[in-house]
Amino acid sequence: MGVSDRMRSKGGDARRFRTIALGMLIGLAWGTIMWAITGAQGGAVVWLYIALTMAMIGGGVAAIFGAMNARKRGERISPRIMPKDADEKKADSKAAKAEARAQAKAEADARKQSG
Repeated sequence: MGVSDRMRSKGGDARRFRTIALGMLIGLAWGTIMWAITGAQGGAVVWLYIALTMAMIGGGVAAIFGAMNARKRGERISPRIMPKDADEKKADSKAAKAEARAQAKAEADARKQSG
């Protein structure tokens, strides 16, 4: 499944790309302003350098804030390296059930001792 397929199936990925693009656009504008403040020295080459550098910084900041907002909404932000097979899923389920039983037993023991 490619990135374009995921973008069509989920709206979250497209929203993230728009956020990053907006951050890059704001960074490009800020780089242009910074170049103009310095008296437009160096011509187009220096403008390109400053504007692209600021655009990359803006895109990075937008990506970080976008990931934090995605995590708050409960979306997965890190890719799965390898999908879990049936045995791993079964083992995880078994471990979760054992942990729940241990927690319930600990709560029951605490209730017995308190009253």
